Amino acid sequence: MDELLKRGYLPTLIGGTVRDYLLTGEVGKDLDIELSHQTLSFNSKDWKELGKDLSRYGKTSFLSYEVIKLDLGKATLEFSPPRLEIYQIDSKGHSNFDAHFDFSLSLEEAVARRDFTINAIGIRFEHDKKLSLVDPLNGVEDLRLKLLRAAGENFSKDPVRILRAYRFALKFSFEFSEDLKEKMKASHPEEVTHSYFWSEMQKSGEPLLFLEKMIELKKLHPSMRLPVEDNFQGKDIQKLLFESSSQEGWLIALEWGGYSSELWCKFFALSSETCVRLIRWVKNSKKFSQVMPEKFHGEFEEVRESEDFLSLFDWYFSTKQLMQKNPGMPLLKMIKEFLPEWVYLFQFEAPKDVKHIDPPFRAKYQVWNLCQRL
Repeated sequence: MDELLKRGYLPTLIGGTVRDYLLTGEVGKDLDIELSHQTLSFNSKDWKELGKDLSRYGKTSFLSYEVIKLDLGKATLEFSPPRLEIYQIDSKGHSNFDAHFDFSLSLEEAVARRDFTINAIGIRFEHDKKLSLVDPLNGVEDLRLKLLRAAGENFSKDPVRILRAYRFALKFSFEFSEDLKEKMKASHPEEVTHSYFWSEMQKSGEPLLFLEKMIELKKLHPSMRLPVEDNFQGKDIQKLLFESSSQEGWLIALEWGGYSSELWCKFFALSSETCVRLIRWVKNSKKFSQVMPEKFHGEFEEVRESEDFLSLFDWYFSTKQLMQKNPGMPLLKMIKEFLPEWVYLFQFEAPKDVKHIDPPFRAKYQVWNLCQRL
């Protein structure tokens, strides 16, 4: 920070890093630093020069809203000037505002653009190398009370913030203030894009509960779109959700749990081919919870054309193909948990010396041979 202090900047570490430090005592690796200045007026050209000068310490890049990103190995610093966000009349979009940058803004004015008071707490780097806690909105007390309060009057203008409210409530076991509840009623979550929805759901740490909370929220905002039906219950797929960070993993869990994944596929714009293949895979997989490998222990010539064996043959190769193309999908985990009799079908190596079998039947023979070892 010495470089910035020498130039007259007053750096303030603010946002999630400060919040998490006060909650857990741990310092994160993504640091948001706001730079104010008592004498300079903000100038985009000079700001870019500052970013170039900072490149001597690491890799710099320029993000939207005049953010300078500095990568320092394992840590990332993002520097930004104080700003006001002036929303358009009847604005409902996540970024539907004009940003006005001003180094002379007081911290009280600058933090009004933030979402919650707990994210408006700062640690200021002073010229005498001392640190001071700055808390213009009394966010520290809200942390102590486990209370979410809006930082400013424009809370409801940004539709993502209502999802962030549920995310923080789940992650930190916080309650909503009465004022925040009123602002949430005026929000427009129907404007949230699927990418922001997915991001907030994942960050909540409780994605199943998050979805259930969104179903409750839809009662207040009926036009809100969701990736699941209103009758969705997280407990129904809790044991089926092996990869909660994968949208395909959710699709598989929904289908296996008896829910249609049609809304999920549309909401997240998943490839129709992927959806069809995975839905088909789930339906075929569930068949084999009722069929044991012993059913195929007869002679190859007697087994190879039976309806069940043809289904097994198709399921085996479709599973292998899906696992090769999509190694992140929890297919083998699902089989191991719910079809344990069949898991070794995919762990044993199929015989390679099949020249003695007529070419049209060689692949079937390989699958049949594996069945004999189960």
